[in-house]
Amino acid sequence: MADNLASFQVFCQGGLNTSRDVLSQGQTQPGSAITLLNYEPAVTGGYRKISGFSNDFGSVTGTGSVLGVCVANGINQGILACRTPSSGNNYLHHWSFYYTFTVASDANLTVGQTISERETAGDSSTATTVTGTLISKSSNTIVVDFGKVPGTSIFTNGNAISDDSFSTSTTLTSVPAKVGWAAVTTSGSPTMTGVSKVRFSRYNFGSPKVLLTDGVNPAATYDGSTYTQITHANAPDDPKFSAIFQNHLFLAGDPNEETNLYFSAPYAETDFSTANGSGVINVGFPVVAIKTFRDALYIFGSNNIRKLIGNNISNFVLETVTDDLGCLATDSVIEIGGDLLFLSQDGLRPISGTDKIGDVNLETVSKDVQSIFTDIVFNIDLEGLNAVVIRQKTQFRYFFAASDSQGIIGGFRQTPNGLQFEYSQMLGIRATCSDSGYIGQDEFVLHGDSSGKVHRQEQGNDFDGENILSIFQTPFYYMQDPEQRKIFYTVATYLRSEGDNEIAMSAVYDYEDVATLNPTNFTLSTAGAAAYYNEAIYNSTAIFDGNPSPVQRTNISGSGKSASFRYVTNDSDASHSIQGLVITFGVGDRL
Repeated sequence: MADNLASFQVFCQGGLNTSRDVLSQGQTQPGSAITLLNYEPAVTGGYRKISGFSNDFGSVTGTGSVLGVCVANGINQGILACRTPSSGNNYLHHWSFYYTFTVASDANLTVGQTISERETAGDSSTATTVTGTLISKSSNTIVVDFGKVPGTSIFTNGNAISDDSFSTSTTLTSVPAKVGWAAVTTSGSPTMTGVSKVRFSRYNFGSPKVLLTDGVNPAATYDGSTYTQITHANAPDDPKFSAIFQNHLFLAGDPNEETNLYFSAPYAETDFSTANGSGVINVGFPVVAIKTFRDALYIFGSNNIRKLIGNNISNFVLETVTDDLGCLATDSVIEIGGDLLFLSQDGLRPISGTDKIGDVNLETVSKDVQSIFTDIVFNIDLEGLNAVVIRQKTQFRYFFAASDSQGIIGGFRQTPNGLQFEYSQMLGIRATCSDSGYIGQDEFVLHGDSSGKVHRQEQGNDFDGENILSIFQTPFYYMQDPEQRKIFYTVATYLRSEGDNEIAMSAVYDYEDVATLNPTNFTLSTAGAAAYYNEAIYNSTAIFDGNPSPVQRTNISGSGKSASFRYVTNDSDASHSIQGLVITFGVGDRL
């Protein structure tokens, strides 16, 4: 019998595919998946269970859902959010990483100086490495900037702090607490009644600023200190969308002027005077989204796409891209991997220049998961779609506000044929808004939820305390002959472990035919595998030895004409990647 044994090798790549027939998928795309939930295309190969998210930024002051989040490096400390205020009009907030606490006396402390910690007052040899800048003081309450993100070391209650020279000291008398969200004083009495989403655009006409639009209030700018509404007589009253193109601010989507595209004077976002170079263009259809890409501004309708070229009012030209399709969801428009993607009637499409100058390629890139995008188009409220790009992974994610909706992950994989898209689905992340960006060298991926919380993704191994359910199921393999029975002996699963894992594996025969007997589930354990630096958490349960890419060989039983293998976890264990399989089998009869 040993002479009749054979092995079947699978390299896990290709992503979720719901559009192929069962015979061709098992033969020509064995590394793809028929189910891929809460896994992502891993930059190290295979499919990786996604990381979790944590509520690093608490709850924004106010009521209802978080209406918008923004990562804006250079504005305050880089994190902004919007929520309907309980009273008044201050809907915009900025996050403060500063800490506030009380001291025995602030008399000898000076705002702006560096203060350091030591365990014993008057004893410089007990100085710790923790320092901060004094931001403010009042009645023995001080605010200190440690220049670090949440979770880092801060002063300890009961220790002493001193000035730069250690000439004066005082004692901490309370536990330090983060300042957290601080409301921005807003001018113009904006209202959040009827606002479902606040959208941000980042720009820099000499200093970093953000532009806010919501379709109910005038557009507004914020530079970290001053909130200013754009109320010029020639500006739109209530725009929904904004973009920066050729040093002009463009606004669109006013409910009363849906076909008009406004632009400001150059380098002057609040100046809409025609004498200074501003203007308005009627694009001929209701605008759904606007986005700058390369040397053009793309204007999307639900069935039309135009692009604006040129660099000022004297040579702006509106060109037709297509009148046969358009964008169905404003926030589906994202830039990733050199492409501009948007959700159209038949799935996800890119806008990318071809070899012909001025030509535009609009071929769909979601054929492998066409049925999923069709379901999204027809059965999900697209106003609740939110998108975020994770640049470190060349990956995007689509979220939906409904609690039972499955989101989508799309990422690039390097293959012998070049970069290709791979997809999977998400469950358990309910986002009402999202954004990402860099603050210094750190990428922040954020989303807000319906309870007013702002979470940071790519953190930890759970969804803010809830287990992560992950499922990967292979296609059905028939090893060249779909009518010949195989006797299955072992499955070797190649894993990249980031810590201890227990993964349930099951073998499913004959396309899940209820008349075929399947073996009971198996458990794959990676206890003792090495932890990866900067991926695993080093603590009392840290793992320092073993093989970081363990091969889990499982003896299985049973027979069938085809077999599929399913991997499931529902826990808060460290992430893992499934990189490949080797199936050992023998050839049986044709009954």
